[in-house]
Amino acid sequence: MPHSPEAWTKIGAYQSPAFSKDGARLFHLRGTGLPQAWVMDLDGTNARALTSFDEKVAIVRRSPLDDRIIVGIDAGGDERQQFHLITSEGDTTAITEAPGVIHDFGAWSPDATRIVYTANDRDERIFDVLIRELATGAVTQVLEGPGQISVSGWNGDRLAAIEDHSSSDQRLWIIDLATGATRILPAPGPTRYTSVRFQPDGSLMGLTDHGGADFMRLCRIDIANGGVSLVHAAHGRDVEAWSQAANRGKLAIVENDRGYARLFIDGTQVTGLPDGIVSDLAWSPDGTTLAFTAQSPTDPAGIWLWRNGIATPLLRPDPLAEAGIDPATMVAPHLVEWKGTDGTSIPGWFATPRTPAPPGGYPSVVWVHGGPASQTRANFRADTQMLLDQGFAVLLPNVRGSTGYGRAAMESDDNHLRPACLSDLAEGRHWLAAQPHINATKIGVMGQSYGGWMVLGAIALYPDLWAAAVDYYGIADFVTLLEKTGPWRHDHRAREYGFPQTHAELFADISPIRHVSRVTAPLLVAHGNRDPRVPKNESDTFVTAMQQHQKKVTYAEFDYAGHGFIRPAHRTRIFNLVADHFREHLA
Repeated sequence: MPHSPEAWTKIGAYQSPAFSKDGARLFHLRGTGLPQAWVMDLDGTNARALTSFDEKVAIVRRSPLDDRIIVGIDAGGDERQQFHLITSEGDTTAITEAPGVIHDFGAWSPDATRIVYTANDRDERIFDVLIRELATGAVTQVLEGPGQISVSGWNGDRLAAIEDHSSSDQRLWIIDLATGATRILPAPGPTRYTSVRFQPDGSLMGLTDHGGADFMRLCRIDIANGGVSLVHAAHGRDVEAWSQAANRGKLAIVENDRGYARLFIDGTQVTGLPDGIVSDLAWSPDGTTLAFTAQSPTDPAGIWLWRNGIATPLLRPDPLAEAGIDPATMVAPHLVEWKGTDGTSIPGWFATPRTPAPPGGYPSVVWVHGGPASQTRANFRADTQMLLDQGFAVLLPNVRGSTGYGRAAMESDDNHLRPACLSDLAEGRHWLAAQPHINATKIGVMGQSYGGWMVLGAIALYPDLWAAAVDYYGIADFVTLLEKTGPWRHDHRAREYGFPQTHAELFADISPIRHVSRVTAPLLVAHGNRDPRVPKNESDTFVTAMQQHQKKVTYAEFDYAGHGFIRPAHRTRIFNLVADHFREHLA
């Protein structure tokens, strides 16, 4: 017997570790849909909650001099993050109290008296770089922002900040606090930067594809001229995370191996980890111990420690205990590949249930990620495991435009190339239908955000391929999306999707609202009323059009939900709705 869909919503995660000043404890996030800030001893004992907000805690940032921490929360997933300061005694003080403003934390000052962050309080379209005195609350603007920008490091009188011009183009800023001078470091062309941080000697290191590299590499970045020198590169892989112990001690590197994460310390691969994802690298103050988050498709996120060459998981309560799920019942998807119509190799993950196939073969669901600059990884997904437990085979494609396969692959769906990703999805469906024990007549599709657009596009432009569909907050019309999305997102998204003035014909071709009459698959649509990315209007208009054309559609509207369903009641509702929808139309 399968577990109830609700059981899968009760699986907890433990992640984002940060050492206390003395290295004896770990601040971290734990919980299910609304994780909170916690602290525990280094062996996992004496854990206690530091926050009890009825909202998701998104960040935990410790002071460089003591055990004060800053946490960030929004309201109902609206992404308008506010900061709270928590003292070592547990006292909590609101730092920012502007619920209509997005605050993006950057860094503590080296003397721990100030913080730097970006906010769009002056103009909703633009983020400025601001410094706040913690004692007085006084705020100083140090850069009138160019658009989307975030601070990545603070060293002495210098700040480093990354302007996110588009998914494939960032600009690296240096801000001199002593003189007020600001400048963009030169780059030879569109360049990606991430995880750029100052070193103790004032130099910069970060991940970049500067100079035309296809994959992200760890480089030293010359503050004077923007040039780079290579520290670590992986052949055919992105370097996706790094952390160096104090005083240029041991260097931890994470490489993205086709969606798996590989952790290296001083060039030696760390073994004994779950075969999945490693993230949130954090060195102890003395540089002897690395804390990090590890997970796999069958192992929920937990905190691990590496020291003396050995990696071990921290003691934690059983994350499956409340759910009542036996880990032996879970299934790890494996890597597969098919060809697009132009011969391009399209990777994905595939899994079948542990139970025997029914007569005629397994019904199946193709689950499409959002982004599109994102990647389905070997992480733990309760939704995937729920579908497998309910008896559905699952295919998770990384169609062109996905990250993790190099710049050229990420840009291969831009603007006029976008229809090709729908073709990739159709070819993935054909590959799935040809697999042993798969029922080729009972294949559904679901996805979220940009993946939700792919669902709507798939059932409208390839209607004969899909027997049922689920769309989470997908794009119905690229024109109205750009009109109504958060103003700070408009230009960034248009550089990815196209501008209405110059891509009107493309938008007409790929906007599912223009092709509703062709849909035949029964559709479940789910959307929250506080979504700042894909406004609920996208689902409202598509559902109305489906109803006008007398198509079978169910609309699940979520109050006090943003770009995702994270509250416990919302998670229970959506898991049950998805299971019921696919059981009715596929099983």
